[in-house]
Amino acid sequence: MADEGEILLEDTALIIADAIVSSIPLLNLAWNLSKALLESGMKLRQQRALEWVEMVRDNPTYFTEAVLSDECFQDGFVYMLENYIIERSEHKRKITRNIFLDFAESDNLENFLLEKFSHTLSQLEYKDIEVLKFVNEKWGIAGHDRPSPLKLRGPYQIYDNRDTNVENIHNLINLGILMNDSGARLGPITAPFVNITEFGEKFIGYIT
Repeated sequence: MADEGEILLEDTALIIADAIVSSIPLLNLAWNLSKALLESGMKLRQQRALEWVEMVRDNPTYFTEAVLSDECFQDGFVYMLENYIIERSEHKRKITRNIFLDFAESDNLENFLLEKFSHTLSQLEYKDIEVLKFVNEKWGIAGHDRPSPLKLRGPYQIYDNRDTNVENIHNLINLGILMNDSGARLGPITAPFVNITEFGEKFIGYIT
């Protein structure tokens, strides 16, 4: 059970978040909507709510007044804040921030694949993410803030012809990040040959 000091510290986090919001013009539109819909969760996970607001404060070039006043952005803010609050993994919360920063920078907020990126992230286990990091390191996929082309195009056999993380590779295929290559192969094949989908190339760029 939390002692009075811990409770006071948690309450302070939401007070600080409110103060940050009041210092950023128009952020109150998305913040007040979030509080109306997520108030109970925000009170129980105040530090995460504060981290979300600090992300906005620390990236002013992403969160312009034009963006903050957009209803699509405000809806996305609430949606992603809810996911951020309930996400147990600190690493996944970091990836969530990367996705949201890219969303804020998009010139087409309405059609940005925010929900798809977020749902896909929720379905990944730790080993899935490690496979994606390996793919990024091996083939040089761009990060969300550092666009660059792939070093080469597939099909790839991620771990050569080994059975390393084959189950995870199939999970990534099922999520639409990778696509199984059905081309004819000679000899026994342990690890599948795959292509990286357009969606997958974008998603892998958020993995840090």
